[in-house]
Amino acid sequence: MSLDELQEMTKIRKHYLIAIEEGNYSALPGSFYARAFVKNYAEAVGLNAEEVLSYYKNELPSAPQTSAAEPSASPQPPRKASTSRTMSERFGKLGFSVLMWAFLGLIVFLLWMFVIRDDGAKSADSTDRTPMTTATPGPNDSRPTASPGSGALASPSPTATPTPTPPAGAVTFDRKSGGVDYYQVTGQPMLQLKFSGGAWLEVRKGGKSGDLLYNKNVSAEDTIEIPLDAVIYVNTGRADNTEFYIDGTLLEDGDRSGPKRFQFDPSSGDAASQDEAGE
Repeated sequence: MSLDELQEMTKIRKHYLIAIEEGNYSALPGSFYARAFVKNYAEAVGLNAEEVLSYYKNELPSAPQTSAAEPSASPQPPRKASTSRTMSERFGKLGFSVLMWAFLGLIVFLLWMFVIRDDGAKSADSTDRTPMTTATPGPNDSRPTASPGSGALASPSPTATPTPTPPAGAVTFDRKSGGVDYYQVTGQPMLQLKFSGGAWLEVRKGGKSGDLLYNKNVSAEDTIEIPLDAVIYVNTGRADNTEFYIDGTLLEDGDRSGPKRFQFDPSSGDAASQDEAGE
């Protein structure tokens, strides 16, 4: 899911969404908005908002505490009544604000549940393309046979040249930019995604705006294989439930909870080789 889609769903500005993904909660406008933004963001990507707030409660800015007013030296009933009225108005405004934000969050959640999520599920059904491995037929094992009455053997058919096996490759971390981890790919390795729990998954070929390969919710024990023969963009809603393997070797990605995005870019030499092969 892109930042533009998240902004459209949550109505939160893009630079605040980037701050949430990078854990820079001090860039959010106040403790109340920080918690509200994190909650809306969690609900938008399919996470339990209460669990996320509880998990990050030590990192989120705490709400300011209101100190109790000191008792006056001499009780004055008129001032006491005025103070009570002021406190009631203050708490009334605060309660109205909380109720308004809760109602707005409920509307966004229902919109996501009944409209956007249904559209995403339909799109996933129509665009889910699991790569299939097609066996290459070997050369025919035909032997020359003599034609009846000819007295001579037929000439043997030429032996087919076996298809070369693509070389194994390697993946190295390049940089982190805009909330995306970039990796350089040499050769043509196979990316294998294994899931230990439920997660939302988006995979595109050609970058985050490229052709959509996967857009669906996966379950524990699911496995998906993707050849790294082009630019591959992966967005997972639960990085802690997702394991990345390169030709059977585990890729260390920090194993933090929450969404995380990756992009695997072929090296310049491999990209040139692929272009020449295509020509």
